[in-house]
Amino acid sequence: MKFDADQLFRKRLHAFSMEFIRYAQYMANGGVLFIAVFLTGLLSFYYRNIIAMIPAWFPLTHGLALVLALFVTRSPHRTFLLEADLLFLTPHETRLDGYFRKAQVYNFAVQSVGLFVLLLLLSPLYTGVIGATGLQLWLYWLVPFLLKGWNVHSSWIFLRLSAKKTERLYTLARFGLSYLVLAWVLSAGQFLSFGHVPFGGVIGAVLIVWLHVQMRKVRAGLPLQWYRLLAMENRLRHRFYQFMNNVQDVPALQRQVKPRFWLTGLTQLLPYGQANTARHLYVKTFLRSGELAGIYGRLVVIGAVLVLLLPSLLAKAIAAGLLLLMTASQLNGMWRQQSKRNNELLFPVPAPAQRRAFVWMRSVLLLLQAAVHIAAGIW
Repeated sequence: MKFDADQLFRKRLHAFSMEFIRYAQYMANGGVLFIAVFLTGLLSFYYRNIIAMIPAWFPLTHGLALVLALFVTRSPHRTFLLEADLLFLTPHETRLDGYFRKAQVYNFAVQSVGLFVLLLLLSPLYTGVIGATGLQLWLYWLVPFLLKGWNVHSSWIFLRLSAKKTERLYTLARFGLSYLVLAWVLSAGQFLSFGHVPFGGVIGAVLIVWLHVQMRKVRAGLPLQWYRLLAMENRLRHRFYQFMNNVQDVPALQRQVKPRFWLTGLTQLLPYGQANTARHLYVKTFLRSGELAGIYGRLVVIGAVLVLLLPSLLAKAIAAGLLLLMTASQLNGMWRQQSKRNNELLFPVPAPAQRRAFVWMRSVLLLLQAAVHIAAGIW
């Protein structure tokens, strides 16, 4: 039987695209997308005022290079692999070059969309504050995409390494090279230049030659790490499902639980007793959930930053209120999950009492978030 790697990739990409479109339609009908769009518009309205708050002593060129280097270096790889591929595709590894090459093109295209949005967001800083024009502006838009393509390709090769410490070393080297190139380009060749000698460019050239030699050695001597590729694909798929689960139940979502002993110790503040059984259940579920606690923490931090940056009191209140709505939407997803698990069969607590416990926990978390935002606004 003839094996067609290109057709396999097209089928996998088509299946994922149809799934993405279906859930995107659910999101468009929900309120989360509206809140995100409204927040984006609010930030756009006050963006120039936020830029004006940057102090004159801040090294803006190095800051831009650092942010862009972090973004172009991080290159997760979607391969659309499935568990069964460990059995059925590994014998065809030598014929899968076309499949994984198309996967790299897909990853570059998707990640380039985010890079374009980031460059668009940072461009007023580069043109307005630094005053870049002409060739410098062209390089600002071109070089990050070239670095993103190189990072996608090089990170794919270094995924063949079995030792994670060695891979992290090469990731650090890729970040260092990306930062050197971006800082040198954004500063018009002035970064690490002494006299007429561009040391920044020389160091970058040496580093890219060394990385190229290491890439050739790794590619020639090591096979694909199938378990690592599958684990990365599963993580990306889980994040996608977790995000979409906020607006629509995702049957394929696999729940992840993390011990988080340093957080679950907070539950000792709750008194023990039958009346607090459901509260212990929901608080520990929240703290140990694979994504929910992290999402809540990020929303609290984002809200605090927005309240600090936005100049108008009305804008601060609107941003804080919208983020509270987003947090409430995220927390409601946990209730939907728990209500399907028949907890009353495990705990002698009726469903109304569990509902009251969830509402109590959600209220406490929202009040805590509001308190942080108010403190940030007063400060």
